[in-house]
Amino acid sequence: MNKSVSVFILAALMAACGTAPDTSGEVRTKRAQRDSLKAEREKINAAIAEVEGWLAKNDPELARALPMVTVFPLAPRDFSHFTEVHGNVKADDNALLFSSTGGEVRRIVVRAGSPVRKGQVIVDIDIDALRKNVQQAEANVELARTVYERQARLWEQKVGSEVQFLEAKARKEAGEAQLAALKEQLRNAQVIAPFDGVVDEIFPSVGDMTTPMQPVARVVSLGRASIECDVAEDLLRKVKQGDPVQVVLPESNESFEARIDQIGQFINPNNRTFRITVRVTDGKQLRPNQLANVRIRDKEAKDALVVPARLVMENGQGLSYVYVLEQKDGLAKARKEFVTVLSMQAGDLLIERGQEGLQGGETLIDQGSRLVVDGQEVQVLKGA
Repeated sequence: MNKSVSVFILAALMAACGTAPDTSGEVRTKRAQRDSLKAEREKINAAIAEVEGWLAKNDPELARALPMVTVFPLAPRDFSHFTEVHGNVKADDNALLFSSTGGEVRRIVVRAGSPVRKGQVIVDIDIDALRKNVQQAEANVELARTVYERQARLWEQKVGSEVQFLEAKARKEAGEAQLAALKEQLRNAQVIAPFDGVVDEIFPSVGDMTTPMQPVARVVSLGRASIECDVAEDLLRKVKQGDPVQVVLPESNESFEARIDQIGQFINPNNRTFRITVRVTDGKQLRPNQLANVRIRDKEAKDALVVPARLVMENGQGLSYVYVLEQKDGLAKARKEFVTVLSMQAGDLLIERGQEGLQGGETLIDQGSRLVVDGQEVQVLKGA
């Protein structure tokens, strides 16, 4: 059959090379010949496809020549996209301690790194002169109270003048005010812990002189903390107070969940960012000014088409596509399917679900996808 068809084709080509007579009868004859040849060609192609199908299943040499691929079942699942920003840790209780009067450091009561309780003395500073002033003021107040009480009794008996009574009262009140100020000064002169925490650092040594402008110690409480982050302006409508975030500590790769406690209302004109504060209720592993990465979820899709990025390729026009494995004429073949990538997260791509494109449930070609072409027959590795 192949020989007769070849002769028939050759004769038709030779006839076509000549000058075709301008007669309607010959035109109809040639058209009939052409249609007959096309019909024979379709029969031959079908026969060849049938033989190739049989060989693909039974000829080991041909099977080895087919591209070997693995597959990825496209099952819809949830997708989340995160934006990661950098932040600094701020301890809620982080205090630099000063002495209001200064003086010589007589003793370091609590060493750096030691826990302290609220009100506990940390550094003993020589404030004996101030204590003597307090004692003198107490004596003066006691005398002023006595004079005032006697003058008040005399005034009740209409003895003496009102001016004497008012002067005694003024001296008593002035002395009491002075004594209260000295006691407050004495209290502030002592370096004591303002809350329960840990002594982070002691700045002077024994024998050093301190001044009211010089810090003496730092006390930190590691229980409560916050993380401040600058976030790009385009996320302003995508974050809300109370949203959950994931905090990652880069030096240890530890992570934990937290929530956005505050969203700033000011846009920094220099870098177009706004500030958010993340509250950490159990921040014992955090340190003041420590760097932390905060992952904010800014996109979420339910029942979405998500594929590994390695499956998606791009042609010269910048269009993305994948290869779908389909059964055609009893053979496993690769079919190119163009896709639209909506988002990417950690090596996964969110694909748009189109009316004529991927819908979910398809089988995609994974490994070997870069070695096949559209319509090519492939061999799927067993167990893949």
